[in-house]
Amino acid sequence: MTKIQKSAQDARALLAEFERHKEAAVEDPHINPVARLASELFLALEQGEASIEALSVTAAALGDEAFEDRARDFHARRAGGHDLGEALTDLAEKGFDAFRATVERARAGIVFTAHPTFALGAAKRDLIARFPGEDDAALKAWRGELAALSADGQDDITLRYEHDEARKAIENAQAALRKLNAAIIETARKTFPRRWAGLRPNPVSIASWVGYDLDGRSDIHWGESIRIRISEKAAQLRRYEAALGEAAGLVKDGDIETLRSEIGKAAALAEQQAEAFAGDLYDPDVVVKAANLLTGEEEGRLISLAPAIETISAKIEAVEDEDAKTALILLRAEMEACGLGLARIHLRVNAAQVRSALRADLGLDPETGFLGRSALDIAAKKSTAARERAVNFGSVFLEKMTARRQFMLCAEILKHIDADTPIRFLIAECEAPATVMGAIYLARLYGVEKKLDISPLFETPPALESGGRFLERLLREPEYRDYISGRGRMSIQLGFSDSGRFMGQCAAGLAVERLQVLFARALAEAEMTDIEALVFNTHGESMGRGAHPGSFQDRLNHLSTPWVRSRFARAGIPLAEECSFQGGEGYLHFQSPALSEQTLNLVWSGIICEDEGDEGDRFYRDINYSWDFYRGLKSWQEQLFQRADYRHALSGFPQRFLFKTGSRKAKRAKGGGFDLSALRAIPHNAILQQLGAPANVACGFGMAAGREPERLVEHIDNSGRMRALTSLAARARSLTDLSVLRAYATLYAPHYWSSLAVAAGTSKRADAYEAAQEALGAGETSDAFHRLTDFLSQDLRRFDAILEVEGAGVESAHRDRLSALHAIRQALMAKAVSLVAGAPPFSRRHDIAHEDLIEMVLDWRLEETIETLGEIFPARAPANAAFESLKEQVEDHAFEGGAYPEIHADIIAPLRDIAVASRTLSQAIANHYGAFG
Repeated sequence: MTKIQKSAQDARALLAEFERHKEAAVEDPHINPVARLASELFLALEQGEASIEALSVTAAALGDEAFEDRARDFHARRAGGHDLGEALTDLAEKGFDAFRATVERARAGIVFTAHPTFALGAAKRDLIARFPGEDDAALKAWRGELAALSADGQDDITLRYEHDEARKAIENAQAALRKLNAAIIETARKTFPRRWAGLRPNPVSIASWVGYDLDGRSDIHWGESIRIRISEKAAQLRRYEAALGEAAGLVKDGDIETLRSEIGKAAALAEQQAEAFAGDLYDPDVVVKAANLLTGEEEGRLISLAPAIETISAKIEAVEDEDAKTALILLRAEMEACGLGLARIHLRVNAAQVRSALRADLGLDPETGFLGRSALDIAAKKSTAARERAVNFGSVFLEKMTARRQFMLCAEILKHIDADTPIRFLIAECEAPATVMGAIYLARLYGVEKKLDISPLFETPPALESGGRFLERLLREPEYRDYISGRGRMSIQLGFSDSGRFMGQCAAGLAVERLQVLFARALAEAEMTDIEALVFNTHGESMGRGAHPGSFQDRLNHLSTPWVRSRFARAGIPLAEECSFQGGEGYLHFQSPALSEQTLNLVWSGIICEDEGDEGDRFYRDINYSWDFYRGLKSWQEQLFQRADYRHALSGFPQRFLFKTGSRKAKRAKGGGFDLSALRAIPHNAILQQLGAPANVACGFGMAAGREPERLVEHIDNSGRMRALTSLAARARSLTDLSVLRAYATLYAPHYWSSLAVAAGTSKRADAYEAAQEALGAGETSDAFHRLTDFLSQDLRRFDAILEVEGAGVESAHRDRLSALHAIRQALMAKAVSLVAGAPPFSRRHDIAHEDLIEMVLDWRLEETIETLGEIFPARAPANAAFESLKEQVEDHAFEGGAYPEIHADIIAPLRDIAVASRTLSQAIANHYGAFG
């Protein structure tokens, strides 16, 4: 067996072969180890020395190794942190008043968000949750389960699926919150024996926007949002019913049993109401029937828990048994935290939708009119004069403006589902204060302003950079100050999505930190320190979208740094921090009761214990250099985003490396050709990962350091903030291999296929290789990849030198494996091109030419290629079926007129195998980064 035959069948041998090419590349810079290995594997496939099946098995083995490392790393990053028992003991030592002030205000919040991040599938998420550590016997069994799972088997991702998964995570989070509350009460019972029963614990808020987020999507019908909200109400009422049953056993009180019965009737009614809203709500008759069931005075109708909470509070005071008291306190805490729903809800729309809804009322141009200084005044005056407008479900049905309809839904939810629990109203891409004031006008118009927290999202680079002035201008408006005073809080949302695409993830982190500091300053200058500042940081699970790859505490501190917390504390402003757990990979933190309990404790104790900034930190003392560095980093990333070669690299075949991971479309709707800004953040990040170059995280440091790299090194040495930021980029750098990018350039180079044709001589393969060469034209894709790699290498060479000084290095234990996976993929891609290019001639009647098919496979539209080939070359002729009832039968396809079974066996079947392997490879590569995008 030759080396390459062994490499194709054995992962260790493959890595050894790659290492040999790496060593050769040290002596000869013309050698690309990834391209060399890919070419060897491809030629072995062509010559029959290797098989697609063998390479697929090898790729799966490497992918399973990466998955195991990912599971191990997931649990390792959650280790340590602040111990809950110690945190509670330390807090109790400060006295009852300080203890109470901390545990009765939700300083931490968890928001379950969606988006396309369900790459792993439920079975693999469960495996990560159950990772056994280093127990040999358990690990062997775990690996057996992993081997039995196919990367090709994906869940059917729909909005219903996403909501079901979110519900499971929320229910686990609720159980964890109950245990956290129990730990708080237990500590108080021991430390404050005479006062503990008066506590109303509320340490962590739980919210969700799954089913309510309409930013960038039009596939969620308003009726589906209502159905989801009512179904969540029904599920939560069943939780209360069960808890009241347990409490009744302890309290031995008829009032509690009566309350349990009432809650059960309300749950049954809510279940009927949810079912009614599951019908065809495009039919007015169905809407009327469902609405009447929801809004009528039906038996069991319950829209407020206030009477129930009052009853429970009375029993807490009356009952003597401390365990019974505790059970009732915990139930009341859950009712006060969740209300009539599994979690609080976030409705989200886009600023453009709000502006369009306001156009007629405010007389402002939605595109430009909201930006002027007078626009805020106009919106404030309109808000002052607003008179409440009654609405019903007929109004909702007939309303065409998305934003207005969402405000109407708020009104209907508060009137007929849950009258007490506040709703968050998020406005994405909000860059004008007038948009917020206009939203307040709409809230008043529909009578919901007293229960609605309107929250602008600062996410784009312009919004983050001008956000401080935005907040100052808004806080100077008396009508706005009256609104937030009435709510008792001012809410903002900060995003790592668009910012991470346009200005790079590290620069985005610095911009987010700066805006939070300016938020504290703006509230202090407006003398609004008596209200709560609520900051919701939305981020993803991977380092491509705002999640730090360090410890869990590093993750929390990346979202809201200790310096930020100290600025709010110094100004005397109560701060609440919310963070998102997004899609399947975010829900992984709540995959099991044990993980959920650990996660909730890490979030709460991490936030309450990390509130002191380091005044001696070099980053903050030498702020002029720090912000020069930020501007250099941001400028480099913005230059990258504008490059034609970068756009070319992300617009073509790499998009097909992604597979459907969520119900939302990967691109925003925009006209014309490919617009990189229309590509959403998650697929944008995922493509970079799939190319082995997470440039929006790893790059920019080298060039931003400029001619003073030693000064950056000094900052890293003397600044915890700069070290944390650098470690984020360094982790991405360790998973970046520019040889991978250059190898894709080689694969798409016409001269590579020309050389293959020359080597093939007079064989049929030579014609196929020349056909591929001709389809590649002038080699624009290859040139773009080479130019992009040259640009990235200039920065990374300088960054590598900085990392070497720091002793971090750039090598990764996993990078060789990652590069080898890319070599396998490239070999299979070349084989797919060879197969299609070698297909026999066919008639023009199929409305497609042979060269079109080759271009299709080069664009990696593999499923489309397979389907088209199947139509051109059917496996069985349609007429054959008519003769199957002949008594005289023959064997071995004695007649197959118009059928091409050999094409299916020799071309189409191998292409299907390559398509399956491609999905395996995509998931294997994603596992190295910790998430898909």
